[in-house]
Amino acid sequence: MRSSLRLNAIIAVAALLAVATAAPCRAANDKPGASAAIEPQARQVLEHMGTYLAGLKSFSVTTDIKLEVSQGADTKSFVIVQKLQAERPNKLTFILKSDASNGELVCDGVNLSIFIQGLGKYLEEKSPETWEKIFQNPLAAAVISPGNAKLVTLSLLSHESATLLLSTAESAKYGGEVMLDGVKCHLIEVMSNEVDWKLWVDVGDKPLPRQFVPDLTKTFAKMAAGARGGNAALANVKVTDTVTYKDWVENPKFGEDAFVFNVPAGAVKAESLADMIGGRESGPHPLLAKAAPAIKLDLLGGGTLDLAALKGKNVVILDFWATWCGPCQKAMPIIEKVAREYKDKGVLLYAVNIQETPEEVKSFVDESGLHVPIALDKEGTVARAYLANSIPQTVIVGKDGIVQVVHVGLSPALEDELKNELDALVAGKDLAAGDNPRNSPTAAAAADKAKE
Repeated sequence: MRSSLRLNAIIAVAALLAVATAAPCRAANDKPGASAAIEPQARQVLEHMGTYLAGLKSFSVTTDIKLEVSQGADTKSFVIVQKLQAERPNKLTFILKSDASNGELVCDGVNLSIFIQGLGKYLEEKSPETWEKIFQNPLAAAVISPGNAKLVTLSLLSHESATLLLSTAESAKYGGEVMLDGVKCHLIEVMSNEVDWKLWVDVGDKPLPRQFVPDLTKTFAKMAAGARGGNAALANVKVTDTVTYKDWVENPKFGEDAFVFNVPAGAVKAESLADMIGGRESGPHPLLAKAAPAIKLDLLGGGTLDLAALKGKNVVILDFWATWCGPCQKAMPIIEKVAREYKDKGVLLYAVNIQETPEEVKSFVDESGLHVPIALDKEGTVARAYLANSIPQTVIVGKDGIVQVVHVGLSPALEDELKNELDALVAGKDLAAGDNPRNSPTAAAAADKAKE
């Protein structure tokens, strides 16, 4: 079970790395620099593909993604299916189905609707003028990211496919004509600083992409050896990611229902992007002003966290985290620093690790140099009780046992916000009742400064 939990976390990282995020959209005349070794025939194949795609008034395609992650003797697979229907200039339906979550993006030419199952919400706003502008919306980009096919997906919808595909290439070579699933294809092999990849494109007058295979070796190696001692959980990871394009239909005449967004059952309409992702503009966290759920967990190195035993004595900070979570790694030193400054005022910090083994956590802590009491939520029951669906999540429980503050994600002004909130709680204020220092001029100024 322990190895299964670890692989589930690693698969989440591998599935969401989003290869294409390293490839920004560029102007048509902004091609890779002279230092990039791009073989002429490789560029020619990609430009031929781009020209063909640009000449289509509409198309549809299904993308099958098979992701296999192994570490030692442990292996687990992950399957993602993406269905895309597109009609110029800006009509689009993208449906994501996977073992973990589903998503949907629909643009009918007037409105853009985005649904992410894991959030239970959908966002609706005015439609951008082109396909490319749709994906300037971070939520739209997020929907197409799982499985690391984003680079090719964006190139299908770009007016300059070759430029986008080669935008981060250090080299690109032509691998010749090869057979793939009984079809003759051009093979393009690209090397970059972050991710290497191979692309197979049909030979002939319909140069459509058939298969895309990103190599995530470099990415995982960098993450494993990253800041603060790296991440031992990502060491010796092997990832096989195969993206297959099938069921191509060029210039179809779509029916009236092709670009209609049907609100999924139970989904709630978000008022804004911040509301959609759980930012400050959203409503209050469901736990606010309620009694903190009971916690009784083993501590790393011995001892027990019994939240009930601290009631009436201490203000308690609970930091929900995992070793594979990059924002968690950045947030924890900040929270540790603040908690240390307030220790003499009765403030205690416990980092609640979610579903990782004591060995994994200890290895990370030893390498990172952190000095935080760590509670081991081995089954994830406490995280579920605290609705920690996105991490890092930082919860402050008052001496009265009431949840006073909930931070989701990593705010650029986290340190100042925590200090303001702890000052108020130590002074006996009830933040859950509405006396929240985040709204004070001092906090606002600190947040503005952090954004500069």
